[in-house]
Amino acid sequence: MSDALRFVASVACLLLFVYVIHLVKHERLQLKYSLLWLALGATVLVLALMPDPLFTLGQMLGFETTSNFIFFTGFMFLLLIALSLSAIVSKQATAIKNLTQRIAIIECEINRDAQGHDDHER
Repeated sequence: MSDALRFVASVACLLLFVYVIHLVKHERLQLKYSLLWLALGATVLVLALMPDPLFTLGQMLGFETTSNFIFFTGFMFLLLIALSLSAIVSKQATAIKNLTQRIAIIECEINRDAQGHDDHER
């Protein structure tokens, strides 16, 4: 890995750190979700500074070139992120449905009580 590529990867990781912290600070990203991105940035930073374990692991797993191993690993990581986001969206959709039903029940009870009050006043 060339020194220029190491430098670019390191700067990209540092920019990722700054951006994630900015999102958390402005409450646009929850801390629990930011940890995943910070861990990714730290991993890429370490591998950019010390790429030899990456080359060794790629060869041990039978990849022809290290770039294939990196693309495969990145693809698997993105699939895991998509799966976790799908689980979060599913959970939130269920929560929204339940809250909507509760609100409808409460509004129905309020309307029923208001109508009952109107009947007693007449």
